[in-house]
Amino acid sequence: MSDPGGTKFADWQAIRELTATYNRCFDKSDAAGWAGTFLESGRLEIIDQEVTYTGRDQLSEFCRSRGWGILHMTLDPEVTVDGDHAEQRCNLLMFRRYESQERPTLLATGRYSDRLVRTSNGWRFAVRQVQLDTRLGAREEVSP
Repeated sequence: MSDPGGTKFADWQAIRELTATYNRCFDKSDAAGWAGTFLESGRLEIIDQEVTYTGRDQLSEFCRSRGWGILHMTLDPEVTVDGDHAEQRCNLLMFRRYESQERPTLLATGRYSDRLVRTSNGWRFAVRQVQLDTRLGAREEVSP
């Protein structure tokens, strides 16, 4: 017997795994891996900075330009799946890691609002918008 909710749960899990891959790849400066979480034409929109990065080349360059030191955590996901399209909203905690400090410092909080598309290689971000609502700790450009 098939479970109609099972497919949606599998999609939810795959989207959460994609989000975790996004976080891990950015945090270890894996630009190709991070850009690969997006469609070829995917976009990252940083709302409070009024900046948009479009396509995997721009996305890769953005990730490379940030280097090591950011630590992303995404929490409280709300995922809605409609066939081969999905939306996700989740909260963001962003930390700054320093080689000289034992513990990371909270840098920012915010929210992601995502539009995703199912591809032959799994779910990918079509558009990922981030709205940062606080900047704490060091005064620097934040890298969602």
